[in-house]
Amino acid sequence: MKKFLSCFLVFAMLISAGAAFAFADEAPGPDFLALISGENGTTYINLFDEILKEDYDDLWLKYCGGDADYVTVLKTYISGDLYGKDAFDIYGDGSSGFIFDCFYINDVKSITVLGDTITIEKNDGSSETHTYSYIGKRLVGDGETMYYNGDAFSAAFECDVYRSNDEAGEFNYFFFRDDTMETTYHLEFRYGTDMDSLSQYMMGKYAYWLAAGFDAAADSETTENVIALFCGEK
Repeated sequence: MKKFLSCFLVFAMLISAGAAFAFADEAPGPDFLALISGENGTTYINLFDEILKEDYDDLWLKYCGGDADYVTVLKTYISGDLYGKDAFDIYGDGSSGFIFDCFYINDVKSITVLGDTITIEKNDGSSETHTYSYIGKRLVGDGETMYYNGDAFSAAFECDVYRSNDEAGEFNYFFFRDDTMETTYHLEFRYGTDMDSLSQYMMGKYAYWLAAGFDAAADSETTENVIALFCGEK
């Protein structure tokens, strides 16, 4: 673990700070669910469950300039599996290194957005559907500090927040960044029980976690584009 922490992470700057992905001109606002839903609904699997498959190894190598060692480093640092207290106990304030967990948590396999509803499909085959209302924007990580290459900067970023119209437990709230399939070929979001916990970024119940979603029906060109974007922005 010490070796992992001493190799200060590239990916933390990409997903957590949005250095690679967040280049949309402006936040979509209260119609964001409609935007990512499309006319007939869209199912989002986890981005890294998809692009870390062996099927795409050649693309990773291509867009990392043929450097196999670099590919290995990148893949390692997008494969974190700790968040919350477990992550904070290891990374603390992140000043000595950290790895973000960008997978789906709480046994989620996929989410399907259709209008103002979100259906959560679990790995055990069960599912649940909730209707959500837009309640405004919220800063995640406000007042928190992120460290990279000895520099310190604000970890804060803005999200569009949706609240379930019924009690949905770990899916009471969804926080969406402004990424879409059209702009950055993926989504970035968080979900959880309450706004206060989700508003903390590198501490608390959801510390060091930000999910990355990918259209389950994306074509091969889109898959190549997101891998190229990731590799090219380091």
